[in-house]
Amino acid sequence: MGGLMGPAAERPVGVAILGAAHLTHAWAFARALSALPGARGIGVHDADPGHAEWIRRDFAIPFVADAEALVAAPDVDAVVVCSATADHRAHVGLAAAHGRHVLCDKPIATTVEDARAMVAGCEAAGVQLHLAFAARFQPLVGRARDAVRAGRLGELVGLVGGNRGRPPLPPSFPAWITDPVAAGGGALIDHSVHVTDAMRHVSGLEVTEVSAEAGALLWDCGVDDVAVLTLRFANGAVGSVDPSWSVPDGNPWDYDFFLRLVGTEGSLDITPAAESLHLVTVTDGHPRGLRLASFAEDADLAMLAAFVASVRAGAVREPCATGHDGLRALEIALAGYRSSATGAVVEVR
Repeated sequence: MGGLMGPAAERPVGVAILGAAHLTHAWAFARALSALPGARGIGVHDADPGHAEWIRRDFAIPFVADAEALVAAPDVDAVVVCSATADHRAHVGLAAAHGRHVLCDKPIATTVEDARAMVAGCEAAGVQLHLAFAARFQPLVGRARDAVRAGRLGELVGLVGGNRGRPPLPPSFPAWITDPVAAGGGALIDHSVHVTDAMRHVSGLEVTEVSAEAGALLWDCGVDDVAVLTLRFANGAVGSVDPSWSVPDGNPWDYDFFLRLVGTEGSLDITPAAESLHLVTVTDGHPRGLRLASFAEDADLAMLAAFVASVRAGAVREPCATGHDGLRALEIALAGYRSSATGAVVEVR
């Protein structure tokens, strides 16, 4: 599908939020959307109106009870999907059926079958399918990609990455996020996809083999909370990924992302947490201790801006992640679960 033309090209890109069950992501994307002068939030829908309450209050984006009526509205050009992972296929399919471009939260789906159907459905409808891999929009990741593609590290032989965090437990998060059916698993599927996508994006290499271990050791939350994946890439390079929910209470940060690249002629480390202010915070007169507050550029804002620009241009713009990227990251994660269950190395084709 081409870009916006005629009067539509002159107005802000209209974006609907379809599903807000991933509360923090939906709110962050709505905040970014509201900060873009070339975009406008048309409405938000979720089967549970409470999931959309803060979006409605903080950004004056109206709640719409009928999902199809929202997506079909004539001033909607694109849709952001932030529903439970198991609901992504239905919501992306609804958007595609109405010719709306889609930015889908990660992981793309809980099964490869659903992910492939989503990619195929959007291609058949002529609409763009983007995946919310915000790590691509961190400036350090972009600079690392440029360095690797320019050959400054030589041939890559090793990649080490992590995306550690705290478990998304009730009451701060809806219960579906730690439901193995609705979420597809726990820490491994939740966090590994960010890292493996960043590795593919930076290196240009594809994963061919996965071995992994995953378990429930820390939080008694019903799904895996710790994991480690060992990867083999097409050029023979090896990699490892730590996607664990292993950040303890009282830690000065709740989530991190890091990436180390080792080549035949050099190495490179990405540690975005280094771009932070050290703050001692006080709430209601009680010190909360040291916190790290990032002063890096807002990756969510950059990602939404690139999505909107892609919609307006009629083509996916760098460094946006596509449905194919989301499918590949899911295949790696699910291979990790199979490896953990069987103890075998699992091929990724």
